[in-house]
Order: sequence, then C-alpha cells, then structure tokens
Amino acid sequence: MLKRLTLSVVIVLLLSSGAFAFVGQAEGFSIEASNLVGRSGWVGSAQGGNMLTAYHDQVGFDARTGTIAIQQEGGVLGQAATAAGAGGRSGVGQEAEVYGLQGQLATNPQMQGQVLGVRLGQGAYKSSGVGGAVGGQAFVGGQSQIICSPRGTSAQSQFVGAGQYSAVSGGPRSSAVALNDADITMGQGQINTGPRRW
Repeated sequence: MLKRLTLSVVIVLLLSSGAFAFVGQAEGFSIEASNLVGRSGWVGSAQGGNMLTAYHDQVGFDARTGTIAIQQEGGVLGQAATAAGAGGRSGVGQEAEVYGLQGQLATNPQMQGQVLGVRLGQGAYKSSGVGGAVGGQAFVGGQSQIICSPRGTSAQSQFVGAGQYSAVSGGPRSSAVALNDADITMGQGQINTGPRRW
C-alpha cells in the first residue's frame, strides 16, 4: 500500500510542476514486525520482543521566491511477550504494521497531504498444564509539514498512539485465549490558492 501511495504522490508532484520555479517533496516510511513466543512440556519459559524506531525530515527552499517547505515524520514501535508454566502449552503471537506518507507542492496553488496508519494484532493462549502468557505492544508516532511562501502559509500535523495488552493464566485442566485487533488510519490534505500574483 505504501509503494502505491508513494508512486501516486511522486506522479502528482511531477505532473503539477509545469514550470521549474517550485518546491515539491515527498517522504514515507513503513514498519512491519512480528513477535512469537511459545512453550510446551514440563517446566519452562520463553520471552521475546522488538523495539523499532523510524524518523526522517526534509527541507526544500526556493531562493527566488523565498518559499520554504518542511516535512517531518516518524514513530516508535515496541513489542514484548512472555510465556511460562509447567506442562501444557502457552504462548503469545504479535503482529504490527505501520505506514506513513506525506507530500507537498509549493506552486500555484500550494498543496500538501499526509496519511498515517497503524494496525496491531495480538493473541495469547494457554491450554492444559499450569501457567500462562502475557503480551503487550504499542506504537506512538506522528507527522508534520509546513509551507511558507508569498502565497501564504499552510501547516498540518497528525499524531497517533495505539497499544494492546493480553494475559492468560490457569491451572492444570484450564484453557484460555485472549485476542486483540486494532486498526487506525488518518489522512488530511490542504490546498492554498493565496493571492492571484506572487
């Protein structure tokens, strides 16, 4: 999905340029992570986790018109899980996907847009034996961009935070399952026509 969005933004920037006196830029990122922890049999335990960070920014400047365009985006994804017990089986499975994309064009009119999304899925289970499993994952991230030109100023930003927690436990003949799923997508865009001439 991110590749299609990136391609669309780049095509729009190129087709919209018309003349060479403009500032246009696009950037995007994606994070995909999985974490699987499990145990079976007699006494034992297992642990696992991921910690991922993404960040970038860029600045475009046209000295002739005094136009400046700035973009920043990034985020942090963390996953952690533990399974422990005696006999039976227990475990946690985690999956996360995050993507961000933004583009801006400082011309006539000046335009910018951004998309930010996160999907988290998690499951914890325990069957037979004594013990349990615990898991948690979270993402925090955001985007911001601004254009300042003789046509005016356009600015926008968005932020997302999402987290999941699952825990199961029990005695020799018990079974338990906990499932979580979260999906968030945000997007926004601006067009600034400003004064007729600049």
